[in-house]
Amino acid sequence: MRCPTLDQLPPPGAGRTGWPWTDASPNLPFTTPGGERWPRVSVVTPSYNQAQFLEETIRSVLLQGYPDLEYIIIDGGSKDGSVEIIREYEGWLEYWVSESDRGQTHAINKGWARATGEVLAYINADDYYLAGTIGAAAEVFCTRPGCGMVYGTAMIAEEAGNELRSWEARPFDLRMMLAVGSIVPQPSVFFSSAALEDVSYLNDDWQLIMDYDLSIRIGVEYPTVCIPRVLTRFRNHPQSKTRLRFEELAEELIEFIPAFKADQLSPRAWRRLFALRQPGLTAHVIRRMLGRQLRAIVPSSSSS
Repeated sequence: MRCPTLDQLPPPGAGRTGWPWTDASPNLPFTTPGGERWPRVSVVTPSYNQAQFLEETIRSVLLQGYPDLEYIIIDGGSKDGSVEIIREYEGWLEYWVSESDRGQTHAINKGWARATGEVLAYINADDYYLAGTIGAAAEVFCTRPGCGMVYGTAMIAEEAGNELRSWEARPFDLRMMLAVGSIVPQPSVFFSSAALEDVSYLNDDWQLIMDYDLSIRIGVEYPTVCIPRVLTRFRNHPQSKTRLRFEELAEELIEFIPAFKADQLSPRAWRRLFALRQPGLTAHVIRRMLGRQLRAIVPSSSSS
């Protein structure tokens, strides 16, 4: 589906101006500058009781001006008006459903299982894309065959949308991912479907670090590209999972880091990981690392 134009979507509510309410990305031509077709990009939004933010997320995906978008929303049975918002936009959705599920990870995997795109991503119902994000990522996949992951910086914003600080994207480095924290901002990452089929989708064992785990699995197996621009807004608000379930997030990291093994990786990736493994990664050491790890995701309380 070609992305709809601004005048095809429901009019924004009173006082809502700018991106993605009264502004839209310019339409890309149907073919790339080299004359090839653009890859189909499939975006999934997992949704559960985020009605105050959901419409902004939906519009930020639909107004990308991209020639071949497949947009899927998997709602977990929201009771806050989210379903009514989704219905307003269902004419531009490839698929949507509102039903109980096993959580965010399960919802994303359900959406990806239905996707037919060569490039896959997910954007949460309280985050949103900036103008031109999908086209910027797709262009890299067109020019870098075999690339498994493309990503850029995310700007962390508070509930009203005011910027707090950036979640800076950096070229993939396994040592930094394991010892410092995620340098692959989740809202701003796009995966090749071939890479996902190879390493598998999100791990259902994780509900809070599933993106971190997947980025590592892709990053050690495939070439990656870090785009030097801000692609998304990551919303940090009182009801966000990373604030409500901070201790669970820390516990998942404590469990993940010492248990991370190379037995599911290719020999090339195994050798790379083995060279970087650090001895003595005990729970005590990992807890000391968590301050740095979690600052890559959650701003300090004084900032919110």
